Amino acid sequence: MSDKKQKILDVAEKLIAAHGYRSTTTRMIAEHAGVNVAMLAYYFGSKELLLRELLDRHTAAVKELLDVISSEKAPAAETFRKFLFSYVDYSFQNPRPVIIAIREIGLLNQRPEIMRNLQKTMLEVHGMFIEVLGTAMKTGELRNIDIELSVLTFSSTIESYVVNAFMFDEAFPFLGIEQRSPDIMKERLKSHLSMLLENLMKESES
Repeated sequence: MSDKKQKILDVAEKLIAAHGYRSTTTRMIAEHAGVNVAMLAYYFGSKELLLRELLDRHTAAVKELLDVISSEKAPAAETFRKFLFSYVDYSFQNPRPVIIAIREIGLLNQRPEIMRNLQKTMLEVHGMFIEVLGTAMKTGELRNIDIELSVLTFSSTIESYVVNAFMFDEAFPFLGIEQRSPDIMKERLKSHLSMLLENLMKESES
């Protein structure tokens, strides 16, 4: 990817996360990236396809993280914990694509050409979570659980926490959770996820 194309994607990610997809125009993106609108059309064809590439970049990065962890061949439950923690680290370092993916989901449903691509990659990512949880259950590391709903519970917790932590100055205004430094909030989330996983493991031993 050229430096100029990378910069356009970075700028678009920042603007769409801050203002929303509908309120972010190609002219705004071009001005902030220091290019003309024709350059956006050259690289992406349309704003919709720019959004697709932006989200593809996000999901590809997540999948690459999980691929690296999978190659380590650790016990399944430990691999799942590493999956969770790596996704937390990535999401805190890159909250904007997470915010865009969650907030614009209604818009994406209206654009099947974007949704199909995103759905394909996300199914691969969730499939890796599901597979490693299934292995942990087969090896007796975890009790019998609804694997798909368990993965949804963990991933939704991470995504909801990140969206709220980075979209609101006071973090969770409706829950009264105080805004703290990102590192403190990240460790709090990891501790909670680890506790949920430990509870599943303890129940398998009883």
